[in-house]
Amino acid sequence: MTMTTVAAASRPLTPKRPRWVAPLIVVGVLLAATLAMTLLSPAGHGNTDDLDPANPGYSGAQGLAHVLNDHGLSVTIVRSQRELLDETVDGTSTVMITHTLRLSGQTARAALAHAAHAASVILLDPDPEVTKGMGLPVDSHLTNLTELTAVCTGAEVGADFRLAHAGRAYTATGSSPGATTCFPDKSDGGGAMVSLPGAAGRPRVILLGDDTLISNGTILDSDNAAIALHLFGQTDHLIWYVPSLADVAPSESSSRSIAPSWFGPGLAVAASAVLFLCLWRGRRLGRLVTEPLPVIVRAVETTESRGRMYRKSHDRTRALAVLQLATRRRLTAYLGLSASSAVSSVAAAAAAVSGRSYHDVLDLLSSSAVHDDSSLLELANNLIALEKEVRRP
Repeated sequence: MTMTTVAAASRPLTPKRPRWVAPLIVVGVLLAATLAMTLLSPAGHGNTDDLDPANPGYSGAQGLAHVLNDHGLSVTIVRSQRELLDETVDGTSTVMITHTLRLSGQTARAALAHAAHAASVILLDPDPEVTKGMGLPVDSHLTNLTELTAVCTGAEVGADFRLAHAGRAYTATGSSPGATTCFPDKSDGGGAMVSLPGAAGRPRVILLGDDTLISNGTILDSDNAAIALHLFGQTDHLIWYVPSLADVAPSESSSRSIAPSWFGPGLAVAASAVLFLCLWRGRRLGRLVTEPLPVIVRAVETTESRGRMYRKSHDRTRALAVLQLATRRRLTAYLGLSASSAVSSVAAAAAAVSGRSYHDVLDLLSSSAVHDDSSLLELANNLIALEKEVRRP
């Protein structure tokens, strides 16, 4: 026993580290990592938007813009609908629209109406929201095609040109005679590129179901570069329209869903799982049944126990106050008074019924002077006597 005590005493005392130190260290590390990522991120160094003609990165389209400029084309970049409407569009201009998902039906219709006198309008990967908003006679469906051969004549691309990838295919409806379909989808019909001839109030429109065609990282795949130069280099002036989400008014409705494709089935599976869990646990619990209490405590036992506690603590004043309060409550009920009646009102009514002096009854109901157990017992008996006198018929 002595050796254990000495060994414990000789051991150096290590101060305990406060509990708040560990969370503070973790928060500090996270803040440092966030700051480092912010400072080292290339987001603040130039344009990083996908398919943007000012973005030199893998997903940008600066390479195509420079090549078109080198070939003598005048490239005008507009990044909002207001800037597009301020541009003069005539037969010597080609209008190319990227990021068509940022267009609503109304903004798409306004863009096509402003470009009514253009040589052609080229849409990259437009969805049904855009084609319906522009009133184009085409249907479309999602697909996943690779290494497509044009196999079309009379279009802006050669018949042997190969497109590296297409994520959407288009089919011209019967109301568009003279439409040309290229890069066919042999399984579901239509093609990755459809050229619609000009009509009243509408220029020639070319729809291409691949917006990555112009990106710096994929423009050298297959014949993507040749296809892009043939499509966008038809005139001496190219208006490159990059839509902005700020152009879409909050009141404009859209058929697009911002939820991913798996959200609906996933929500259904989760709801079914919760329902089955409720049914399983509900059957496991069984039906409700009553169960008798194992012990029944009589009220008199509680009263006696409280009395013993008052006696043990010698709290005669508290015991007298409890007796007086109970007496006043019962007298109030006997005399037909309100439960909120003052002590003086109860004393006056009780004195009138019992024949006692008002001051004696008031002192009995409100006095707290008690010196010993015999005095407390005498006051308790007087309270009982007063009740009997009031209740006496």
